[in-house]
Amino acid sequence: MKSMPVKEKLDQRDAILNYLKAIERNLAWLSRKVDEPYNTMYSIFVQRTFDLGEERLAAINKVLGTSF
Repeated sequence: MKSMPVKEKLDQRDAILNYLKAIERNLAWLSRKVDEPYNTMYSIFVQRTFDLGEERLAAINKVLGTSF
C-alpha cells in the first residue's frame, strides 16, 4: 500500500516572508517597523535559530495589518 504524501503546513515565518516579497518589502524594513534588531529578525526568519514568539508575531501582524 502506497503512503500518501504529507502536505507540510506552511511555517508562519515562510508565510510572512512570502507576504513581504508580495508587498515588495524586505526583512530590514520589517525590522525597523517592529523596532526589533535586524540581527534578531535574521536569526528568526533566515537562520531559524530563534522562535518567532507570540509578542513578535503580534507586533508583525499589527504593522502588516495581517493575522498570521
